[in-house]
Amino acid sequence: MEYDKDAARAKRAQLLEHAALGPIGQKLSEDALRQLVDAFARVTPPAEPEITLELITISSLYDAPKASSRKPGNVVLNWRKLLDIVPDVSLAGLGAATLPVAPQVAVVLAGLYIWNKVWRGAVEEFSDVEAVTILALWEHRNGKNKIPEQEGFVKTNEVRGRYTLPPLTQGQYASAVNRLTALQCIELEDGVIWLREWVQKKY
Repeated sequence: MEYDKDAARAKRAQLLEHAALGPIGQKLSEDALRQLVDAFARVTPPAEPEITLELITISSLYDAPKASSRKPGNVVLNWRKLLDIVPDVSLAGLGAATLPVAPQVAVVLAGLYIWNKVWRGAVEEFSDVEAVTILALWEHRNGKNKIPEQEGFVKTNEVRGRYTLPPLTQGQYASAVNRLTALQCIELEDGVIWLREWVQKKY
């Protein structure tokens, strides 16, 4: 079976475009965006369609039309891999002079743009609130990738303090959690947040 590597390359290029769409992405270097996409997204190429030859006769023109399809490839987005590159020297070297937020937060914001475009099919604006919230939840999750919602609120404000950002109110935090839940970055059940490690979507 042959795989359509051109389709995979085109999809990866599209993900790079998504990463660069927002105000954060526009301030990241091409190399930083490439590192981000390579770490966060894995693209599986679809199978090449088989070449078929058919003898066309007058009678066959009146047969029922034939259709063929191919198994689509997948885009897998992985928060674990994205957040593993946060301390990377080349990303940490991006100074506050070129970014409105800390480089670590910028990486997560760009990840949210990619996630939203792949999962929801549209690009929306994100703030440091969603980015720092998911960063804090990830840093303080347990071995099952879960954290109590209220503990997440405390840890989020601790991380915001680390970046000299103002603390969130309970309402602001709840709004961020609701938005991340709507995007299916996280799931919330019985007051416990579960961080989805990856999302897989066909193209």
